[in-house]
Amino acid sequence: MKIAVVTGASSGLGKAFALKLDKLSFDEIWGVALDKEGLEETASLMKTPLKIFAVDLTADGVDVIKAALEEQKPDVKWLVNASGFGKFGRYDEIPVEHSANMIRLNCESLVRMTEYCLPYMKAGAKIAEFSSVAAFQPTPYQNVYAATKAFVHSYARALNVELKPRKITVCAVCPFWTRSKFFDRAECTDSKVVINYAAMYEPQEVVDKAFKDIIKGKDISICGFIARSQVRMVKIVPTKAVMKTWVKQQKFNKRYK
Repeated sequence: MKIAVVTGASSGLGKAFALKLDKLSFDEIWGVALDKEGLEETASLMKTPLKIFAVDLTADGVDVIKAALEEQKPDVKWLVNASGFGKFGRYDEIPVEHSANMIRLNCESLVRMTEYCLPYMKAGAKIAEFSSVAAFQPTPYQNVYAATKAFVHSYARALNVELKPRKITVCAVCPFWTRSKFFDRAECTDSKVVINYAAMYEPQEVVDKAFKDIIKGKDISICGFIARSQVRMVKIVPTKAVMKTWVKQQKFNKRYK
């Protein structure tokens, strides 16, 4: 049985990727997310059967997927790890439990999903690990989120090298600001923390670019001229200057004293 596994398939980038993979030939696509209704909505838009796993990946959800893989022993052609969340605000505005949960979902669960799926992946299989443009520099007032995405970026690109002998491609997908439900969960205060968005991309734009890059065998995908320009800039400009610019751009220096 040929399958794709997509986490975060209930909305946003995960949903867009599931719909993209629906155009390929799979016996099933496994959709993983906490939001069962969102997964059912995604399923209603697809011709490929969507096997719904409405589970919490920060609890026992990853073990549920592991057990299903062991039972069915499918041929996993694609793994898309798009589950994740961020929190905006000063460290003391974000409960430490939320920060720890962010690390569990964005990092630990992603690694476990990847390494539980790998025994069922053959030559030609593809893995999309969702990182972020935030991975390329420390980002005050979303410090834990940016750090988790730096982890994913490093993990994905290094794993891609390790898997070359098996001819499995791993790509760090690094979106810029993308229109999704991400922002509903990200704000920790009544007022907006991030107030200046240089650009806002649609999920389908990001997924289309990522899909093309992965098919070409690239180990990183960045959608959009503004996003790519920012990544180039932060490689040149000193890190302290990058952080200072970000703080002034968002007026954090006036709100947080």
